Amino acid sequence: MGQLPGEPAMGERATGEPATGLTSEEPAGATAQTSGLADAPLQGLGLSVTEHAPTGGATVFTVRGDTHPHRVLLRELGGRWDGIRRVWLFEGSDPRAALQARVGSDGGAMGLCDVASATALPQVDLPNRPHYWGHRQRLRNRFLAGADEALPDYELLELLLFFAIPKIDTKPMAKQLLGRFGSLAGVVNAASEQLAEIERMDHFIITLFKALRVFGARLVREDLTERPVLDNWDRLIAYLRAQMAHRMVEQFRLLFLDRRNVLIADEKQHEGSIDHTPVYPREVVKRALALDASALVMVHNHPSNHPQPSKPDIEMTRIVRDALDRVGVVPHDHLIISRKGHTSFRQLGLLENKNR
Repeated sequence: MGQLPGEPAMGERATGEPATGLTSEEPAGATAQTSGLADAPLQGLGLSVTEHAPTGGATVFTVRGDTHPHRVLLRELGGRWDGIRRVWLFEGSDPRAALQARVGSDGGAMGLCDVASATALPQVDLPNRPHYWGHRQRLRNRFLAGADEALPDYELLELLLFFAIPKIDTKPMAKQLLGRFGSLAGVVNAASEQLAEIERMDHFIITLFKALRVFGARLVREDLTERPVLDNWDRLIAYLRAQMAHRMVEQFRLLFLDRRNVLIADEKQHEGSIDHTPVYPREVVKRALALDASALVMVHNHPSNHPQPSKPDIEMTRIVRDALDRVGVVPHDHLIISRKGHTSFRQLGLLENKNR
């Protein structure tokens, strides 16, 4: 934020090491040659050049290391910044001679700082250097190198916070959020009012969490629209848990199905209090007929975290079932969703019409 797209932030000191775990992944069939003694002027600037000769393709020269001060020159010489591998690429032309010539004759063209200038300050490690300098890039390197499963929850949350919070150390906030809400799901599903209690919280972070919540639910929902819901029950439960399990008030939803039990619509009907939400059988029937639905699944959540049905739940389900029977709409199930699991009325035998 504030630097060129994909380039290292100026507060994160680059090194001559590969910038990410992806830098070691070279084209199949390529042979690599690293810079030698003739490249000493470049090595003195913290740069290294690697030559790759892929089979049947043009030679590619990779410039890595402390490239940020020299980005203007590297671009002028025809380089292309690879924001994933965080290196400069030169296809077909060796940049070493031109770089060495410019270092010796026109250091001022190297970028924002004149590293060839006699008055340039040497790079030193500051004794009071903050521990988190360079931490963001190191964490990104580990994640991109394939350590995603090895990252603990607080580091994964820390990584996400990079996109909303510039420059500062995000680890304390990540740990505070997990301590307050208990899990990644709890953090992402927390209400804005609850998140506002966290120090340094702002609308960028709240927007990020809401986007993650909606994005995750839509990913799961895509599978539900392609085949019969009853044949994809685990996906349905995962979708409903993503949508409802962490809500702080009760919500009543209806999943309308066609004759093949494929999802027509998923609609929130009502939202109530922490232990009650109103349900109007007439509205349920009216909406089912309007959508030409052949069947439906009723769903509501229990913020109390206990998915067992109450007596009012059972009585309400009976009334809605009888109303749907009169118009030929099949109530496949009534599900109760909570953080600890779910309950199916059909599995409990609570949808049977004993008068039949």
